[in-house]
Amino acid sequence: METLNEKQLLVARQEFTPFLSLKKSEFAKLKLKTPASFFKQKMNTSFESLGCIGYHSQTKELTATIHIKRATGYSSGATTNGSYEYVRFYLNYQDGEGWEDMGVVGVNVNNIPTQKDCDKKPEKPIDYVVRLGIQPKRKFCSIANLPLVRAVLSWNTIPEENDPELTKGTYIWSDKKDVQIQIEPLKFFFPDFPILELDDLLNTAIFNPNISLSQLAQANPDYSEALKKAKHKITPKSLNFSALVKHYKKEKVAPHRFGYSLLKQLEYTPYPSQIQDVSSLFNVNNISIADSLAQLNKLKCNTDYEELMCVGADYNREALVGTIKVKKSTGYNGGLCSSGSKEYVSFWVQSEENCEWTHAGTASVNVYDIKNVPEEGLFYSAVLPYKFPGLKKDNPKAQILKVRAILSWSVAPTGLDCVNYGNVVESYIPLQPQIQWNEKGPRLVAVGGVKVEKINAFSGLTLLNSVFRYTALPVKPESAFSGLIVVEALTNQFAGQLYKIKTTNLNTGEINYINSKFHLDDDTTFSYANLNDEYTYYGDGSNNSNNIVARFRPGTDDKLRVTIEHEDGTSYSKVIQMDSTRPKAVLTITNYGDCSHFVKGSIISGYFEVEETHLESYTLKTNITDTDNFLITSGDESNEGNFSVVSSETKNCGDIVLQAVPRTIVDSSGMHRGVADRKIICLKDA
Repeated sequence: METLNEKQLLVARQEFTPFLSLKKSEFAKLKLKTPASFFKQKMNTSFESLGCIGYHSQTKELTATIHIKRATGYSSGATTNGSYEYVRFYLNYQDGEGWEDMGVVGVNVNNIPTQKDCDKKPEKPIDYVVRLGIQPKRKFCSIANLPLVRAVLSWNTIPEENDPELTKGTYIWSDKKDVQIQIEPLKFFFPDFPILELDDLLNTAIFNPNISLSQLAQANPDYSEALKKAKHKITPKSLNFSALVKHYKKEKVAPHRFGYSLLKQLEYTPYPSQIQDVSSLFNVNNISIADSLAQLNKLKCNTDYEELMCVGADYNREALVGTIKVKKSTGYNGGLCSSGSKEYVSFWVQSEENCEWTHAGTASVNVYDIKNVPEEGLFYSAVLPYKFPGLKKDNPKAQILKVRAILSWSVAPTGLDCVNYGNVVESYIPLQPQIQWNEKGPRLVAVGGVKVEKINAFSGLTLLNSVFRYTALPVKPESAFSGLIVVEALTNQFAGQLYKIKTTNLNTGEINYINSKFHLDDDTTFSYANLNDEYTYYGDGSNNSNNIVARFRPGTDDKLRVTIEHEDGTSYSKVIQMDSTRPKAVLTITNYGDCSHFVKGSIISGYFEVEETHLESYTLKTNITDTDNFLITSGDESNEGNFSVVSSETKNCGDIVLQAVPRTIVDSSGMHRGVADRKIICLKDA
């Protein structure tokens, strides 16, 4: 293995991109200082590495912590925007189907000089967290759903799709880690669920999709009662202390563990009657409360059952993330069909100005008794959306702060110190720079998944070096928008106030106000417009950490101006170019032989046509020749024409494929993957 010193490693980082663009025969021409053998290696973690991998069950998100270890080596400069760390996730349900590619997410990183914190310690590594939403397979609570997760980290190159064994792509500056997670079980338990009583309500909701179930229930007492019953049935039940005594009779779980929340009540309650009630509960179950308190008082920072492993910040979506390792199969107050218990993570952020700690908030995750927990543990993520009020600076590069996270089982922590069950982890996290804003009128942040600063004010197309706001994946320059348009704005500053979203068609002059309901961060919480087409701002505390103010589908190819308005007359607008028409790619074989069969070695002729306003490229290729995937033509001049190719004299079949790829953003979340027309070609002997 080629070993480089510190100076050589920095040179290798600079030469990485030029190396990727070279053919093997051209390597010597560029006269790179780094040996070619170095770039053939994999898994160099000198600059970045994977920390913790976890899963946030409430939002169905996989998380990965990325340790940025150095001050330089991330391509920052006066004319650059830094570089990107990408993580591709895979799931393996251990059902014989192997690894399933779940997708990729990235984050922008920069050269950041190493400063000293308030304790004079160097602020490295910096812990970035990326999150990827997934739709996992679900099971009922009678079966634990414990898939493996594989995360693959790669600097400045997106890991290849469907490559869990890392055999296809280039993985020089990379890392890989496997962990096991727990997927939340399904909530509807038949036959107890009152489906017959909900029949009329569900039918009404299906035929009136703009009216929520709660709105329908308010108008009909029977509906309201049915909803209450349904909620009661799908809410997992907690096991009381007496039930836990029986539950853990055969298990080696001490009373001061499963009775922890009751014992902690004794520390804070001023009521003698409550103290007596807890004592009686222990006595009636033949458990000494004095012994339990004595055992509990011996514990501090105990990590036998759970341990906080990492804490970092989601730079893209602004959240604090703690990753928890659950170590045992029992001791969590109930199985998957119960409510189990909670692991709490309290986050504190230290100010650079006065070194004081600010409490950012507390997040939690549900944990359960689960048989056969692996020796390596199960990994959970606690996520707290947080916008760092009053802590951001107007800085074009990432600002670094110190964060402290306190883990506490069953009872939320109240201070900065370690508790009985849990531990403390500190790290250094990145902050986004302060958004430029006049602090008066509304301010759009992103439209169609792209920051407003990265959309041309006149053409409505994306600018060079644009990325998707939440995944940091690249957006092609001069891309148009299609499908669902998500509008994001500053929301916390106006929480509770009213706003309108207006669209102006700049081609036709038509003006509309959006008034349909839309969901915020998930499919369960909706925002509704009033009779004046006004919506209410919802901040972080209302399931709107992504600052969404509208979702709509224009369904047009025209240029739109999207405007957010306040009742005081202030507004903010952004122009976007729509392209809702599906690309057209038509391939015709003009000299088909008998039953689509051609004689081996004969000429195959045809005609192709591509129609797309914002065309990135098209290819017309075949594997029916002696050279597989021989490129017949490419879309750099004309979008239609004739072609002919001489077929192989040895092959029996193949295809000809026309593929067209537009520069179009789909549903505010990804680039259009293109359309294709494929013709099967069969060959026969003369």
